[in-house]
Amino acid sequence: MGDLDLKEFAKACKQDLLQEDARVDSSVLCSKWEARIADPNWHPFEVCMNDDGKEKEILLKDNVKLRELEEHGEEIYTLVTKALFEINEYNPSGRYPVPELWNYKDGRKATPEEAIEYILKSRKRKR
Repeated sequence: MGDLDLKEFAKACKQDLLQEDARVDSSVLCSKWEARIADPNWHPFEVCMNDDGKEKEILLKDNVKLRELEEHGEEIYTLVTKALFEINEYNPSGRYPVPELWNYKDGRKATPEEAIEYILKSRKRKR
């Protein structure tokens, strides 16, 4: 959780650049934003109260770095902000990506039952 996907960056960059330039630019851009997300001194969130009285963190739209990110397009902005929310939720103090079991088909965290089922199915195939 909190890690950026280089393949998604490459897809987003292909829309704006030539094929050859997209690979290099996407990897440079991805590395740059991974470093920024991992920086514990950058915290573009504001804590607000919900109607229920619970604290909720919202992204500050007027942050200088986030404005710079908007120049690269909506898809890249969405990828980076999603990773930023994930890392803030799972590891706000250390700001490094945390491995998580993931159900890619449903786009959510995998349950322990799903993980066990996957392991058992993969073991049957190896025999």
